[in-house]
Amino acid sequence: MPPLLDDGPGPSADGIPVAHTSESGDGYPAAVLSGCREPLPDGAPDLRGVWVVERGVMRGTVQRIEQAGDRVVITAGSLVHDMRADGTLENGVHDVGPTGRPVHVAAEFADGCLDLRPDGGRVMVSRRLDGDMMLWRYGPFGNRCRSLTGPPGA
Repeated sequence: MPPLLDDGPGPSADGIPVAHTSESGDGYPAAVLSGCREPLPDGAPDLRGVWVVERGVMRGTVQRIEQAGDRVVITAGSLVHDMRADGTLENGVHDVGPTGRPVHVAAEFADGCLDLRPDGGRVMVSRRLDGDMMLWRYGPFGNRCRSLTGPPGA
């Protein structure tokens, strides 16, 4: 169960350093936003948790999603994408992608989705809730994810 986002005691999303993918690539790193209880902005989907792709071309992929305020951290294996969902490239992801190449991605909450725009262009990745499932569109591929109970690296 994700922590309450009730603006209670703990660090602010601004007070936690931005995380990046480790060069060592050793499994799931520890959660980044632990203890942060900043409420999500109005209209932001609560995607927090650990998700596994049940149906789709990315079947078996596991990702942990953390959120606090407009900050989102998505971890899949050793890959860590830490971003502000404020629509700017400046505050988006500045890390590496699955192939090790640099990525720069703007993120924003729109119409109940978390939309990602590589290089600030058009939406190429989107996540949204559908009941107790998460729908994750990655390029042209749709993936249906279910929640897991044990978060890697928690």
